Amino acid sequence: MADEAEKTEEPTGKKIEDAKQEGNVPKSAEVPGAAILFFSSIYLLFFAGSFFKDIEKTILYIYSFIGTDMDGRVYFEITTTVISTILVGMFPLFFLILFLGVIFNTMQFGFVFTPLKIKLEKINPISGFKNIFSAKKAIEALKLTAKLILIFIVMLIILVIVWDSILSMMSQDIRTALNSMMTLTLYFLLTILLIIIIFAVIDFFFTRHYYFKQLKMSKQEIKDEHKQMEGDPLVKGRIRQIQMKMSKQRMMADVPDADVVITNPTNYAVALKYDKEKSEAPIVLAKGINFLALKIKDIALESKIPIVEDPVLARALYDQVEVEQEIPESLYKAIAEIFTFVYNLNNK
Repeated sequence: MADEAEKTEEPTGKKIEDAKQEGNVPKSAEVPGAAILFFSSIYLLFFAGSFFKDIEKTILYIYSFIGTDMDGRVYFEITTTVISTILVGMFPLFFLILFLGVIFNTMQFGFVFTPLKIKLEKINPISGFKNIFSAKKAIEALKLTAKLILIFIVMLIILVIVWDSILSMMSQDIRTALNSMMTLTLYFLLTILLIIIIFAVIDFFFTRHYYFKQLKMSKQEIKDEHKQMEGDPLVKGRIRQIQMKMSKQRMMADVPDADVVITNPTNYAVALKYDKEKSEAPIVLAKGINFLALKIKDIALESKIPIVEDPVLARALYDQVEVEQEIPESLYKAIAEIFTFVYNLNNK
């Protein structure tokens, strides 16, 4: 019992799909963040030249008011110029960030639509307090702390290396100082980007490992799921019995429409009907052995349907032809002789 309760088996496809429908997916928050920062950096490096020029012009525009009298109109003009420049220049970047967020989240676990469900236990303060101190939350906090410490240390090292360059900018003109500042900023961004990408790769594989470990199943759970999908054997057997009973009832109801019944004479009985407008050959309306064969014969007698004894043909029809199917070509000759006999008998 202990072995079966232990969750040692990999999750089945149904278990994973059920978890996905509930919104439980292997989502790494680091991956979209790293992708957004990476592609945003590429955009800023290669496609945002005009935006940087606008920023430079705006800064020079602001510096041009140094030493002049400022009033409300000037403040308003400076504010509107700065805001409009930033909004126009950053709009493509905002759209890119939104697009990347959707794409890289979808790439991790596919598109999932989960209807909104309000669960009171989710707002339970005790449960919330337990979630804060769960093992998963602790690991997330450790990862974030490690990432921030590493970024801080690397930034401090870079700052020490470029400190002389920062001091030299004090004696440069505004345009040159701005270009130097942009270059230093680029170095800082690339360093941060590299660290974030490394953490994103680690977090991606860790998240998937933790996710599938969380969904692991016991052997009993797999058996129960299989039973649920396939159906309980007892229930399936009962359904099969009901279906067979209904099928037999429909079959017996069709016997009065038969043209002839071929028997063994007691063990087998097969009822045939031929309608040249509906089929190319006679079809089997009903068939049975032992008790069922006797029932077919009784109905045939009540309905005054000719009964022909032919043991070999009766056995061949029972073995080779299913109900509501046409007889095979190999039996055409033998059946034709019987139908000729039946038609002659009816004419007489």
